[in-house]
Amino acid sequence: NGEKWVVVPEMMECLKVMENEINTFSDGESNDYKQLSDNLLLNIDKLTSNCTMEGKAHDELHKWLLPYIELVNETVEKEKLEEQEEMLLQLKGSFKIFNQYFQ
Repeated sequence: NGEKWVVVPEMMECLKVMENEINTFSDGESNDYKQLSDNLLLNIDKLTSNCTMEGKAHDELHKWLLPYIELVNETVEKEKLEEQEEMLLQLKGSFKIFNQYFQ
């Protein structure tokens, strides 16, 4: 139906920071996946502690957020570069989905 769920500004800020981190990392020279994961986990904490959303938008965000957090946690555990690169692609894909359904 093309309808998008609205995310409160404080939370959207954390989400945009994470998306930017992923995109910048993907475009850059850095291979420090540990640092990327740490930054993402920090923003996930910030995001969840600033959660003021409720109702259907909150529930829908939660449906997206749980698998995303799993991906970040999996990224932390990967040691081989090919596996880390695969996780990065999955993280980018996760934000493509996010941007389809949230604003």
